[in-house]
Amino acid sequence: MRTTLIALATVLALAATPALSQGRGGGAGGGGGMGGGMGAGPPISPPGRSDIGDRGASSAAGGIAAQRGAFGRDFAADRRMTPVERQMMVQERRSVALQYAQAARAGRPLPRNADRDIRTALSSDINAWRDEFKVGRAEWQSMRDQWIADRKSLTPAQWAQRRADWFATRDAWIAANRARVQDRD
Repeated sequence: MRTTLIALATVLALAATPALSQGRGGGAGGGGGMGGGMGAGPPISPPGRSDIGDRGASSAAGGIAAQRGAFGRDFAADRRMTPVERQMMVQERRSVALQYAQAARAGRPLPRNADRDIRTALSSDINAWRDEFKVGRAEWQSMRDQWIADRKSLTPAQWAQRRADWFATRDAWIAANRARVQDRD
């Protein structure tokens, strides 16, 4: 899990490097910082003062709400994973899943809260499969219902094996849907 986080942090740092090298520092006249107009958000008035004029509070609130999440959407649009990066991520996640399952089969104790962590990772794996292959809602929901049970209904060892089994099912789905998989690239 730690290796996955380090790899993800490295990818994100590399993605941010071009933006940092543009020399747009914060502060006065630098284009960034508070009130710089470069994605700093809506201008903020001093407490007790209102610049909404004739628009009304609900209109102003609607404008602010429309801006929320724009950074995340823009960042995601700019930073799509390449097929190679995506495959590396899947292989890393599969490796972690298989290591946990092997440790559980060998009777080694799993980390504290492993049932919760593995269930969360499995849910992320299923969501990544949906996003990568543009799986429809009904098919995704069916698969999710099949694989994601109540956390306490399985032991940590059973969750570890279940996540490892997910990757085998995912591979079988990819093989059965080869035409759809090739169309996505």
